[in-house]
Amino acid sequence: MFAFADPERVSEVLIAAGWATPRLEKLDRDLDIAAGRGLEEAVDQSTKIGAVNSWLRNQPTDVVSAAIASVRAALAPHVDGPSVRLPGAMWLVSSAPA
Repeated sequence: MFAFADPERVSEVLIAAGWATPRLEKLDRDLDIAAGRGLEEAVDQSTKIGAVNSWLRNQPTDVVSAAIASVRAALAPHVDGPSVRLPGAMWLVSSAPA
């Protein structure tokens, strides 16, 4: 699902596009998916964009309600004040034109 999770793949793509061999620095950070606006914002964002939104589209109301309740229950343990923090992993990529 994450095409650029593999650093070798990232390097191949950039080099093929005319960039010098990149330097990749792994960044593991907690990400606030609520943007400081609380659990309900995190639930709202999590169900209105991305894969969950696609799966819920055109579903009966009871299915949507059950899914939203499940998302809320899954996110609740990650509440930290107004934030909902989930672990994230990303690459900081540095390169220059070849």
